[in-house]
Amino acid sequence: MSITSFAGTSAAAIAILISSTSSISIDSNEFAADDLGNCIKVNKIDKQKITHYWKCPEDDNNQETSDDEGWYRPTDPELIEKRNAPKYKIRDFDTCIPGLENVTGCDSNPDQTACPDGSFPILRQIIGVEGDETGLIIRTYRLCPGDPFDPDIPSEDFIVEIMITPEQFRSFPITASQLLSNPEKFSLRNGHSHFWAEGQSQTFNSNILETPVRIRAIPVGWNWNYGDGETRNLDFPGEPAPEHTLRDETPTSHSYTETGTYGVGLTTLFRGEFSVDGGPWQAIPGQAAVPSDPIEIDVWRTKKQLIATD
Repeated sequence: MSITSFAGTSAAAIAILISSTSSISIDSNEFAADDLGNCIKVNKIDKQKITHYWKCPEDDNNQETSDDEGWYRPTDPELIEKRNAPKYKIRDFDTCIPGLENVTGCDSNPDQTACPDGSFPILRQIIGVEGDETGLIIRTYRLCPGDPFDPDIPSEDFIVEIMITPEQFRSFPITASQLLSNPEKFSLRNGHSHFWAEGQSQTFNSNILETPVRIRAIPVGWNWNYGDGETRNLDFPGEPAPEHTLRDETPTSHSYTETGTYGVGLTTLFRGEFSVDGGPWQAIPGQAAVPSDPIEIDVWRTKKQLIATD
């Protein structure tokens, strides 16, 4: 199992890494198992190896290998490699949370710029869990969607619990928001075209090691591209305005200063949570940026003309 295989092989792929432990009891003393006639199968732990051999009663043919208790061990015992305990764990957390940029200080930190898809990066840390490195941050990575993660550390050196990584969360089939306008696909130059998005939270079910896992995606950010070079990043989707006219400016409206046909795009940011076997919901760092199908807006101009009457 490779630590770099976090992306999974399917939408329901889940990262599960289990601490490496020996199937043989770790004991500094000899222990007996599996009686075989007068002989006893024995495993002896010695630093980084496990020695496996048979002990049989002493007789005249093996005086040179006898011990104080009158038993002997073969001169060429079978050696079984002892697996080391894991030394590290991985911790992911958000650098910024949509809608909470001011609270988390992202706006004041020039390093915490948005990723190319509009989502915010995560920080991935390798934490020591053994010896003098316990609790220490060994390495830190700033990761955007699609960035490689290769810690150059053997996967067996990691302890990781059942979890959903940001990469796996983005692989779920999250449905995009629907982009709507009023008037529908039409506007006047310098008028206020009203836009809004319709979407909802979504839940997915999976099963990991015969354990049910639920994942949910919650919309938290709406990034608009109006097609005329103007963009807006909002933390609310807007709402229908049945009585709206092109003279009315709304929190999600946009005004075009030139006539033409414009493609309007929307990307919704979803944050994720997961629950293992009905347990508490746990946050998934990062966001999934899900683009909507674009729409076209035809922008016309008005012309005033005096009409003479008889």
